[in-house]
Amino acid sequence: MTPEKRNQDSDWGHWALIVFLFAIGIWPVALYLLFSKLFGKGGGRKKVAPASSVRPGMEQSGQQGHVGGRAEAAARNLTRPPAVKRSNSRTMKIIGLVAMGIGILAAGDPAEMMFSGFSGYLWELLQYLAIAAGGLGLFLGGLSMDATMRRYARYSAVLGEAEAISVEDLSRKLGWSRRRVEKDLEKMIDRGYFGSQAYLDQIQGCFFRSARAEEAHLRQKEAEDPARQPPKEAEEGYSGILRSIRRANEQIADPVLSEKIDRLEDVTARIFRAVEADPKKQGRIDTFMNYYLPTTQKLLDSYAEFDAAGVEGENLRQAKLRIEQTMDSIVAGFEHQLDELYKTDVLDVDSDIRVMETMLRRDTASVERDFGLGGPETGTPSSGRSRDVDLGGTAAQTQEE
Repeated sequence: MTPEKRNQDSDWGHWALIVFLFAIGIWPVALYLLFSKLFGKGGGRKKVAPASSVRPGMEQSGQQGHVGGRAEAAARNLTRPPAVKRSNSRTMKIIGLVAMGIGILAAGDPAEMMFSGFSGYLWELLQYLAIAAGGLGLFLGGLSMDATMRRYARYSAVLGEAEAISVEDLSRKLGWSRRRVEKDLEKMIDRGYFGSQAYLDQIQGCFFRSARAEEAHLRQKEAEDPARQPPKEAEEGYSGILRSIRRANEQIADPVLSEKIDRLEDVTARIFRAVEADPKKQGRIDTFMNYYLPTTQKLLDSYAEFDAAGVEGENLRQAKLRIEQTMDSIVAGFEHQLDELYKTDVLDVDSDIRVMETMLRRDTASVERDFGLGGPETGTPSSGRSRDVDLGGTAAQTQEE
């Protein structure tokens, strides 16, 4: 049997108990239970404590606490308000009118007897008046349920699919006072309008559909806290990209893969430094920046997320293995990109070397020719000139003689 069906059967049993108490004349108890069920709070849930929170010493009184808890739950179920349905509201008003009519009509005879001096009919008169009062309570309860459902429709329209919202926001959007909104929420929560897990946190001033919604709300507030966020400029540009790679690496436990990511980060930093040193290289890394780098970052973030999942299913294992196997190719591709950046520089260096070698060969040959450096081939003409000088000297000496 489902919990909803079990609660519904239990509710019918509680109504039957109230009717039975009226029938056997125990109307004070019956009236108390009826009005508690219609207008009581039903054990509100302003704040839900974590399921794991157990006070010291509770373990020793486990059985006693269990018994007390069952008794408390039974009492709470007995006075639990009726389910919020238009059919229930209509039924309550019809039965209330019928009960009022029966009670008032039936009270006529004992009232007449009382006026006639027969005081023994007092209890019977009070019993019929109690039935009429119970009918009036049912009728008013039906009217109250109608009004509450109309207000609930407005709250639902404002809440939409939101799992958490501040009371201040609700108050501003509905145009009602904060106190009224809090009272409405407490009443609706007590009567189960928002489900069994909803509660109102008075400390934070927020309505939550569940404890999980509160956790998500707190995480969002921490993420939006400027004190916890790094400066915008720190998350942009080359430094931001390197920081994202390092952040993913810190979440990955595999030492082998982490070492490859270290190498990946180092090569990426070298690429960025090369572009910063020579802005003309910027156009050569468009594909690297617009595809390879973001795709690699996505793979690293996915691997970190798989690691954090804490589940070693076949699908996750295969996905992580594919990323690990691809990382070698990614690192090689990044290194190739770095090498390509210097390709033009290498060509310029090679061209400069060739020009210098040509000029050196030409200049060296000219020096050898001008200064007589070299070998036997250049020595012959010098010997000839020396001989001419000697011969000239001899001719001059002969003429003088």
